[in-house]
Amino acid sequence: MNRLSSAIFFRIFWATIYSTITLSFCAWIVQSSRYMNMLSTTSISLSKFFKFTSYLSIDIIAVILPISLAISAAFVYQRFVESNQLIALQAAGISPEKILSPLLVLAAIITVYLYANNAYVSPMAWKEFRAQEFNIKNNIDPPENAGSIFSANGFSIYANRYVGNLYFMDVFIIDARNADKTYAYFAKSGTIRNNILMLVHGERIDIDFETHKNSLLYFKAYNCNLKEIFQTENRAAQANEKFIYELLTKNDDEELTLTQTALFHQKMTAPMLAIIFSLLAFILIILAPYRRKSSYLGMVALVSIIIIIQGTFFWIANASAKEPKFISLNYALIAFAISILIVLIARCRRL
Repeated sequence: MNRLSSAIFFRIFWATIYSTITLSFCAWIVQSSRYMNMLSTTSISLSKFFKFTSYLSIDIIAVILPISLAISAAFVYQRFVESNQLIALQAAGISPEKILSPLLVLAAIITVYLYANNAYVSPMAWKEFRAQEFNIKNNIDPPENAGSIFSANGFSIYANRYVGNLYFMDVFIIDARNADKTYAYFAKSGTIRNNILMLVHGERIDIDFETHKNSLLYFKAYNCNLKEIFQTENRAAQANEKFIYELLTKNDDEELTLTQTALFHQKMTAPMLAIIFSLLAFILIILAPYRRKSSYLGMVALVSIIIIIQGTFFWIANASAKEPKFISLNYALIAFAISILIVLIARCRRL
């Protein structure tokens, strides 16, 4: 990569990074606002809420990255046009292909990343997001505050002092799930790992209401399974939590199988939008015969066409989840767009 190609590459690269961060942050605020009610209805802390909703940013970035790449490339190329650098490059014998090549290299890198994201990163993020959402809504994760009372289904925990990292000191527990007998636990310390409450150095008092006899048991270690206490059912995995090779497996639920199949084909075609939008930006800004005074028409046209293509792609994805006959349209749209752009580039080069 020569100096010119390197300069164009890094200008587009940094512009893409900045615009992606900005747009993703705005989209994350909108998406995370749907879960704001958790702050008031559950015991989740603000830090845990931000960590919980941060997993949404993985797919947000995947959607925004091709768009921000095209818009960033358009702005960089627009500067070339406005400052007459494009005319100087053409006078020096620099072909349009050399101006396009850095953008195609960056688009190829982003496309590879998006395929890796769809195959592995996104499913892992959704698995963690759904697991934390399930735990929060079912009160499986106890509060991380000193002196907080953690109670559900007749089982209550009181921690006199919170050390950190779900480690408590001076723990008191009342287990009143059985109407005939109540258990009271006292422990010097307790910690929670993988939803298992582990008590250390304490005693258990059994209060029997039928016989009116109490018993005392000393223990060095005692474990309570919080999932059993909350009596929560196993969380069913959704389509977006499965790795790309798992999406083609059939399920007993026909609707879930269709959703998985549609998502598989969507993940196989969506990364190609990075190349399509990049070629579109190059054609509209560099090859299109706009004058300097009206050159921003190319930017308007670029944004408009991106909205149309992205909207059509989302419509096909939603339709494919309901009717299998729409699945082939994913590939038809990508092939049609690339073919048209190649023809336009070839035609503009001859003008």
